[in-house]
Amino acid sequence: MNKFLTVAQAKQKIDSLQQYVNLVESYKTDTLEKLVIKEYAYTGSVVKVAEKLNELGHEVEPKDISFILKAKPIDELHKIVRIGHVKRSKTIR
Repeated sequence: MNKFLTVAQAKQKIDSLQQYVNLVESYKTDTLEKLVIKEYAYTGSVVKVAEKLNELGHEVEPKDISFILKAKPIDELHKIVRIGHVKRSKTIR
């Protein structure tokens, strides 16, 4: 933790994180794009998502995963994951 949290702030953070976990766990992966979004939410790695999808029989490269993540958000989880991906890729550059 970077700064001191009050109990109220900690409870709010816990609630927010629990909502995120519930969103990811209940996310329906009926398209390749949604599968990419969910896997990225679990791993946070474009390379790991590409490896997992290739194991499942999809032929994708990390640049394909990045393209999907950077596209216009299709739903709430995609919006959250996109923001995280963009922030993360900026710090890597």
